Amino acid sequence: MPKKTATPEARTETSPEEAAATTSEATTAPLSHVVAGGLPRFNFSARPTTEEGMTSEATGPIRQSYESVQSEARGPGVEEWRQVDKARSDLAELYNNLREDDRYAPEYKAETAWARYEETRAQVERLAPEARQKMLKGAEGLERMSIPTPESEGLITKDTDKLLLTAHERSRLEGLINRAEKAADKGPFKASPIDLLKAEYKRGLDQGGPGGGATVRAAYELARDWGLDIHQIVDAHRKDHHRGALEDAQAARMRADMVGRTVPQPPFKRGGHEDRAAAGTYRNAPAFIPRDHPLQFKKRRPSWK
Repeated sequence: MPKKTATPEARTETSPEEAAATTSEATTAPLSHVVAGGLPRFNFSARPTTEEGMTSEATGPIRQSYESVQSEARGPGVEEWRQVDKARSDLAELYNNLREDDRYAPEYKAETAWARYEETRAQVERLAPEARQKMLKGAEGLERMSIPTPESEGLITKDTDKLLLTAHERSRLEGLINRAEKAADKGPFKASPIDLLKAEYKRGLDQGGPGGGATVRAAYELARDWGLDIHQIVDAHRKDHHRGALEDAQAARMRADMVGRTVPQPPFKRGGHEDRAAAGTYRNAPAFIPRDHPLQFKKRRPSWK
């Protein structure tokens, strides 16, 4: 008789206990990176697992590199930031080129490197503070845009009548807070300025118009001047565009802290000798030799004169 061969349809039987265990593993395995509350746990050591360089939902998001943050950045100060980094990168590349090119005399290398260093330092000292100032100013504007206000009202106004209304509302709110604190001293409950400002802020939004705008501005100014957390007061009323402005403001402040101000000194001493300690910094920099630059040598006085 011919031997029977196994067909693709042939399957082994599985006991109910094994099937239940398999189902349980399949159900719980994806949750190995989930913490209480159903939120994904951020894995700081996780590496990209997809072709696009993004991690899966189980491992969480990866942190952006400095280059990607700069290339994707938009807004005031970004162009100056890029110019600063390019100037510093070009300077480091020049140092490496001079080190590797044996055609040039040590005196010429030192003179060229230090001249470019002074030029680059002046450029960075001008552009870096400008970039940081523009980023921080832009962040302040975005933060104001993240605060909900009544229609046709804003946190900043030059209208004299609105300024007077805001000053009146500020005095009123300060009085409410002071009376609440005095009443709390006599009772078991402590007054919270945050809760009071939160209630008045909501009332100003609901009221609208110049009066409501004055109340909102007064609550905002008091929270700002007293060092209170403004987000606790306004966050419940934010919409998507308010939250987007807040995220952009936080990104702008982060970029402001990333603007570099230091300029690497040349790996050559001013006398023409190579500074070995500084030279090690530029050994791995990309090389580009300026072939069209003529050789230059300083004339030395003969020893017999």
